[in-house]
Amino acid sequence: MLTDDQLEQLRYKGEGSDLDYKADRYPFASATEDAKSELLKDILAMANAHRDGTAYILIGFKENSPHPAEVVGVPAEGAIDDSRIQQFVNEKLESKLDFRYEERIFDGKHVAVLAIPKQPRPLYLKKPYGKLLKDTVYIRRGSSTGVASPREVAMMGASNTIRAPAKIDLELKGDDNLPLAQNFQLTFYGSSSPYPDYSTGNRSFESSFELTPFSFRTHEDNSDFWRDAAEHLFLQSRLITLRVKVTNRSEFALSGAKLEISASGPSEKSVELDLVDNLPEMPAPGWSMLDRSLRSMVPGARHVNYVPQMEVDTKEGHHICRVRLGSLLPGESAFGDEVLAVLPETTGPHLLKVRILAQELNPPLTFEHIFEVQGKSETLDLDGLKSLIYESIKETKPD
Repeated sequence: MLTDDQLEQLRYKGEGSDLDYKADRYPFASATEDAKSELLKDILAMANAHRDGTAYILIGFKENSPHPAEVVGVPAEGAIDDSRIQQFVNEKLESKLDFRYEERIFDGKHVAVLAIPKQPRPLYLKKPYGKLLKDTVYIRRGSSTGVASPREVAMMGASNTIRAPAKIDLELKGDDNLPLAQNFQLTFYGSSSPYPDYSTGNRSFESSFELTPFSFRTHEDNSDFWRDAAEHLFLQSRLITLRVKVTNRSEFALSGAKLEISASGPSEKSVELDLVDNLPEMPAPGWSMLDRSLRSMVPGARHVNYVPQMEVDTKEGHHICRVRLGSLLPGESAFGDEVLAVLPETTGPHLLKVRILAQELNPPLTFEHIFEVQGKSETLDLDGLKSLIYESIKETKPD
């Protein structure tokens, strides 16, 4: 549904064929058929209106021209569930109407939003209901509602030859392949002072040949172990994992489809993104020099003209993950082939934004997911880091 910013923008737009304000909630529960037919009439009129985009009925708003609409709110008691309105409307129509109803908090008040995408018309009742007539096409013209003329009905039928709007399902998955959560408990670690080099002393093999002794080193310490371990564990403590799935529910294929994923925190500050496979692993405190030499002699695999499906771009000063999906046939799904790492740096509200682009999508579709980050900040000296390393080792060991 609408974000707060989009809803705020609609307040500055006057009533018309795609926007209506209602100060009070429509009568619904225990209301008479005549009373409930007012809701049905307004939905049908908006659905049949001549317009380019989605139409909205904003409930709990009062027109205040020439100023923005006033947010007056409606009582939280008596809230109507979307599924009940869906059933109420669609069981009475000749053909199915696609719309959504949501009650939410905006500007500190309880409001409701009814969104009706542009779709094939005309829509009308298959039998009388309340004050409404069967086979009658109600239409909104400007800020008023009336009955469509035969010419208007004919124009609706002609416009149905235009391709229907795209329908895309986006699924955001977190841990255990469950829907991405809206609340996360993280820890933000830092070092109280620079960590020293790691050293266990010289590890060598000593021998003698006749009277000439010799020695050579068989193992080498990883002098960066403390620092590398801190980098790994500090990132893991503030890591949110994300997988994406896109399904094309449109009646046409999408070509050259791709995603652009970004995240922002408090004050709209860009959030760091990376691929989980690119994050530093837990380092080893040392290694066998012989094994290391042998590994360096084995050539690595070389990929010619390899273009990754997912990559993170930081060139423009903020992190954007681009996911190439290619062509998507109607009903076809595509997945990001890697796990995205979202790495908040502070607590507070965060926004994950996903844009879906394709040759057939103009403008691109935008999805948003709001989540809250809670947790604590903690600085660790070397002993604190050692304790954190010990705890991580205990967690990874099998029972």
